[in-house]
Amino acid sequence: MGYPAAGIEGLYRNNREDAKKFLESRHGKNFWIFNFCPVVENSYPASVFDGRVSRYPFPDHHAPPLAVLPLVAREMRLWLDGSKDRTAVLHCKAGKGRSGTMACAYLMSLEDSPSPPRDEKNYTAKEWARVRAEEWMQTIPPDDQPFILSPVQDEPLSEVEGSASGVTGLPQTQSPQQSLSTRVDSTNTPKSASDTLSHVLQLHTSRRMKPPSNSSEKVKQGVSIPSQRRWLYYWSLLLSREAPSSFWTDQPHPKIRINSITVRMKDLSPIKSRLVKAANAFLDRTTASKMNHGQIWVSLARYDDTFVSGLEKWEQHTRFEGHFGKRKSGSDHMDGEPFSEFFKEGQWDQKKMVRSFARLGIASEDSIIESKDETLGKFSTYLLRPLSDEKWGSLKKVINEERNSVESAGVASETASLNDVAVQTLQTERGGVVLDANREARCKIYIGQVFLGWFWFIPAFHISAEQNNVLKLTRKEVDFPLGLGSGLIDVEVSLERCEEPYVEPPSRVDSVGSEEGKGEPPGAIGNAVEAIATGNIGGAVETKQAAED
Repeated sequence: MGYPAAGIEGLYRNNREDAKKFLESRHGKNFWIFNFCPVVENSYPASVFDGRVSRYPFPDHHAPPLAVLPLVAREMRLWLDGSKDRTAVLHCKAGKGRSGTMACAYLMSLEDSPSPPRDEKNYTAKEWARVRAEEWMQTIPPDDQPFILSPVQDEPLSEVEGSASGVTGLPQTQSPQQSLSTRVDSTNTPKSASDTLSHVLQLHTSRRMKPPSNSSEKVKQGVSIPSQRRWLYYWSLLLSREAPSSFWTDQPHPKIRINSITVRMKDLSPIKSRLVKAANAFLDRTTASKMNHGQIWVSLARYDDTFVSGLEKWEQHTRFEGHFGKRKSGSDHMDGEPFSEFFKEGQWDQKKMVRSFARLGIASEDSIIESKDETLGKFSTYLLRPLSDEKWGSLKKVINEERNSVESAGVASETASLNDVAVQTLQTERGGVVLDANREARCKIYIGQVFLGWFWFIPAFHISAEQNNVLKLTRKEVDFPLGLGSGLIDVEVSLERCEEPYVEPPSRVDSVGSEEGKGEPPGAIGNAVEAIATGNIGGAVETKQAAED
């Protein structure tokens, strides 16, 4: 379901009192809520639902620390296994991206593939007719066997492995209290990662999204953000025991070096002509065909190290031996503290949760190559390498000037200024940014202050035994390539295994600017400018959500 809001927000979102009445009238006390909204975004006291709320906050439109997936799946499973009448209720802001990701993570953790709902109440009349027709077709014997007409009977359901309410956007089964029917595979043989992921994503989409109105339209995906789908792919590899051997083990973490990031973009002149109406001075600088000021750059960011380390300790502590999706008995406390205390008082999510630690940009004019292709037309290739303090300082000065130009044009900045703390870049003798291969990283691509899109990845899942590896993503595999980002063709990240002792990238935990949510340019500017240029003033407010860190 969507966020249970109160006050004015409750008029256009999921009204909190209505949600509570619905759940209690339908499920009594047999429901438990899983809330994925950070305090900085939305919050409500657990007492609203009599304390039956668990929090796993992470930012809207983003992937979480990977350890969140097993922790959520295990708690959901522990709750649902307690009784066939129990229901799990998942919500973020809209009940789609984050909630869908976690619903799929739970479904994938089951030993057997979940089946679609079999109760007529969960279908429209047209849908139910199609379901029954398919059941009739399945009863027709082969041509060489006689056919005896008899009423169609529902197959008896096996023991219910999990359940969830229709309010969650999850499928349901025989009764309003039940939603997922599964059969336990006693052999405990891991399923194929690709088969499991594909089946669950299709099932979630079929129950979460409305079918297209005509055959020419495509079905919209339930979990549509590429990075969230990538996280589910990682999770499927862990469940099927196909993950990197050193991942979430006591083995030393491998190190990788990001040598460079290559960005290919189409000629942006058509977009530029439309946006110049709103901020001519700003866009003349940032959308020049050759980017001659070198303002295209990438920010590398990750979650707070202590936050992720704590989550991974709980993941290891609660993991059932031999099964990532099951919770070990008696593991609800560690060192005398319950897991519920980990997110208490919003200690990790009262402020910005994702923080940058390094930047890559254009080192010289030779790093820009213009090309022409029959299919792509005119496009440019930008080779981005780690920026030294001096080079980042020069780029930051230009960006600050652009920010002033934008504000003078009447477009307010989302934040007051860039981070004033000196940005350090981890460089070795061979260059590059050295990272823990098992840690998540976000690459956010900018032209000046305007973001082109971002993507999350965990290097360990993309490196082989070879020395050099390349992670290549098309525009469709990048999150929110909107506005100027629609000109993206693809992005390549050059990864290399390295033997140097791993050193933590510089942390910004103690930075006042970081704690206030600063340090990155206001990503909403690009969307706001385009919204204003097209007359969509309301869109300038809504698109802010797609740019928040």
